[in-house]
Amino acid sequence: MTRSSLPKRALCMISILLVIALGCVRDSGGTRASSAEARSGPRLDLGLRLANSRWVELADLRGTPVLLFVFATFDAVSQASLKSLRPFVPQHPELIVIGVAAQPRAGQLVEAWAYALDPPFAVGTNPYGYVENGESMLGKIETVPTYILYDAQGYEVDRTAGLLSEGDLVRLVKPVLGAPD
Repeated sequence: MTRSSLPKRALCMISILLVIALGCVRDSGGTRASSAEARSGPRLDLGLRLANSRWVELADLRGTPVLLFVFATFDAVSQASLKSLRPFVPQHPELIVIGVAAQPRAGQLVEAWAYALDPPFAVGTNPYGYVENGESMLGKIETVPTYILYDAQGYEVDRTAGLLSEGDLVRLVKPVLGAPD
């Protein structure tokens, strides 16, 4: 290692640590809405092209609670979130979990991301760019990862961002699954 490479490496490490630290900060100003407020909002209605090239309309999933995991393929915190999601998803078969890539040209990378990391849920992208531009019914995604919970009727119940533990995920979905305290 040469003397001139040390400052570059230090800046790179600081940048990486800063990205991870900012991603780990949970969104304390989440949009928790009461049942009445949630029912007045729009219902889940978004089309996604999945990594396996199938098309899914999220409105067709009504009747089952849905948890959207909004991520970016290049984001280290999104990748680290899989550690909590891997045990959580199979333990909650009554909940549909779908990953939504929210980045420019996500369709080009989501298939490789899914192949490389083998998430325990379907992943996809909106091929029209509505999600990453903040023009979809999900609204503006301020940070990734973001978790958006919908009840069985398709109304948003909760939204939170950051790195969640498996226990955090259980607490997040508790309102739609009716889990005991």
